[in-house]
Amino acid sequence: MSIHPSILECRSVGKVYSAQVRGAGTLGILRGFVRRQVREHVALANIDLAVAPGEIVGLIGANGAGKTTLVKCLTGIIPASSGRCELFGHDAFALTRADKRRLSLVMGQRSQLWWDIPAIDSFRLLREIYQVDAARFERRVREQAERLDVTDRLQVQLRQLSLGERMKMEIIGAFLHDPEVVFLDEPTIGLDLLSQETIRTFLREVNRERRTTVILTSHDMADIEETCDRLVILEAGRILFDGDLVGLRRRFVGRRAVEVHLEANSRPWSAELDGELERFGAVLVREAPRALTFEVDAEHCQPFIQHLFDLFQVRDLAVERQPLENLIREIFRTGELVEAS
Repeated sequence: MSIHPSILECRSVGKVYSAQVRGAGTLGILRGFVRRQVREHVALANIDLAVAPGEIVGLIGANGAGKTTLVKCLTGIIPASSGRCELFGHDAFALTRADKRRLSLVMGQRSQLWWDIPAIDSFRLLREIYQVDAARFERRVREQAERLDVTDRLQVQLRQLSLGERMKMEIIGAFLHDPEVVFLDEPTIGLDLLSQETIRTFLREVNRERRTTVILTSHDMADIEETCDRLVILEAGRILFDGDLVGLRRRFVGRRAVEVHLEANSRPWSAELDGELERFGAVLVREAPRALTFEVDAEHCQPFIQHLFDLFQVRDLAVERQPLENLIREIFRTGELVEAS
């Protein structure tokens, strides 16, 4: 792995696109030859970001927020207009061939595999490009195909595979040369629930086993929640939030509802237990013969639940969990930069 504390880093990165604006009709076109009017679009504005080796970072934002532009700058596909993007300690737009072998990029709408040949043949071509040892290549293809449940589809022409199967093949190709950093741009877009879950499980396992750094962009919040520990939210080319998901929930989820169902031999609720709630800031909001519902601050939720098991014989317990979509919506509603947690 890289000797640098951050495997990738952005320092005051900006990206501005320029486009010529033409007037309507023939006269407008002719005027454009004499005096060009140029409109600038700021895609990224003063992005500061550092990712350590082994992190899985979710990158989200509305369409046009700058996610794909940032990924392209970090992978050296396009240069930044200002600031500096670094990968492996080098300028991302001037990576050496050796550095490029250490990364991989999968874009949900584009294919790195050849459409008219079986996936296994594309993998063999990638093996030559990345100079992967033959024995290691065979082992990786076998292991990854088994994990993604596509072993029996390796010999099938890519165009004849389903969308989910094609994306799984793309991911096998991306991890074939054991890259240190993998960029995944909408890898589960359009996939069925089973394929999505298979891919998420695969990413978690590879990250745990190989410490592969993953940058994941997605509109599917389940991808982020089930895969990433850290979240970066972009809006209009700026970072709106950069921090861990636990910190995000702690900041925006004020209180949780905890519903407890008691065993028949459990002690019942009584007013003398009010004092047990005060130290957690909890309140009893609903009482039934064998069911209690409490409201408690999110930061005290876990120790409060543990205390409930000391007080009662608990048969079942449920905690109201605010969906990540609601938290993101709240951040966009406030429209203010959020301190990293």
